[in-house]
Amino acid sequence: MSVWGRRIRPTRGTLLSAGAVSGFMGTTASIGGPAIALVYQEAPGHTVRGTLAAYFVAGVSFTLVALAVAARFGGREMKAGLLLVPPLVVGFAASRLVARVIDRGHTRAAVLGMATVSALFVLVRYLVFA
Repeated sequence: MSVWGRRIRPTRGTLLSAGAVSGFMGTTASIGGPAIALVYQEAPGHTVRGTLAAYFVAGVSFTLVALAVAARFGGREMKAGLLLVPPLVVGFAASRLVARVIDRGHTRAAVLGMATVSALFVLVRYLVFA
């Protein structure tokens, strides 16, 4: 839709639709962020980052609680998650530099680029490893 020049505005309806699509994508492919990011592709960088951060904190919290209730989250998963802390710290440190560049008018390109990379990742994962 973005390639064809169709603009998606963050209205109640588009946010509800994007949330539903994002939940489905997150459950089936573990990549739920692009649907929400596409709705905010025209927004300033700080709005996109803040919105996605809040979205991921809420979504991940809900997922972890649901996994714990279903007895699918324990010590093994906690250890695996802790392995992601060092890359998280590196990414957080690098984000200050990247945000400065992206905020110079490149937010939309960054959002569309990450959505494209995510889609390609899912397609390759499905076609190669399924």
